[in-house]
Amino acid sequence: MTATSSTPLLSNEGPKVRGVHRVPTFFKSSIPNRRSLLNAFVGMAVHMLFELVLPIILYYVLRGFVSPLLALLLAGLPTAIIVVYKGFKERKVDMMGVLMLMGFVVSAILAFVQSDPKLYLLRESAMTLAMGTMLLITMIPFRWRYHVLRPFMFYVARQIAISSNVLMNSNTVREHWDWFWDYYSTFRHFLRALTGIWGLGLVSEFLVRVVLISSLDDVDDVVYYSNIYMLIVMVLLGSITVLSALLLRHYFNLEQNRIKVAEHRSEIENIIARAAAERKQPPKKKNHHK
Repeated sequence: MTATSSTPLLSNEGPKVRGVHRVPTFFKSSIPNRRSLLNAFVGMAVHMLFELVLPIILYYVLRGFVSPLLALLLAGLPTAIIVVYKGFKERKVDMMGVLMLMGFVVSAILAFVQSDPKLYLLRESAMTLAMGTMLLITMIPFRWRYHVLRPFMFYVARQIAISSNVLMNSNTVREHWDWFWDYYSTFRHFLRALTGIWGLGLVSEFLVRVVLISSLDDVDDVVYYSNIYMLIVMVLLGSITVLSALLLRHYFNLEQNRIKVAEHRSEIENIIARAAAERKQPPKKKNHHK
């Protein structure tokens, strides 16, 4: 048996790295479908509601009763509770929530050292800078023994695929994703670009907050505009992620259909060619035995 578009793993060699030449049948079962992607987007929107919008509302409610610094600390409690609950109860890691929680913990500790609310805001945003920098670093293919560092969004997307897949176990999905990464340049370029966009978006939040802190005197204005900017960034990044993932899946589906049609056409042409060759062959002479 030989490798085809539907059974590429029958070949000892994978498809060429440049370009997409074959799309395996396990693609649809190993990559999240449209419903899973949309559910992930809705989940992300709900997370942003609780982890970004709710702290803003709490801050302005508490601002009338306590100091700005204490209001900032208390506004971060819902995020901390949600992250801890998911970690222990659901055994799920919410990366955006972890980022917010890290900022909350570090800022709460450092708040006892310096009581300036503006410096508190800067320290809180420094965690966003660290996360964005980490994402950008993962774009560098560091090697350690048999392990190669891949873009951060590769691991996030693969985890979504594992959690939304009911037909395959996690190890099988991981093997498929490793296969995609090794042999599909479009797949690699997509995840690298997505990781870069997220990294730059998170780093930009820190830069914008630095500008706001240096240009605005009112802490309330800094909190308002910086959180609004962060919300806009997250909405844009989430929308770009879901739409680009849908387009990528649609592209591979079209490519798979195109290759299947080409293979069927090639099979028909081969059959016609063999039939034509048989017609051109002279008939064999019959031996007459007396």
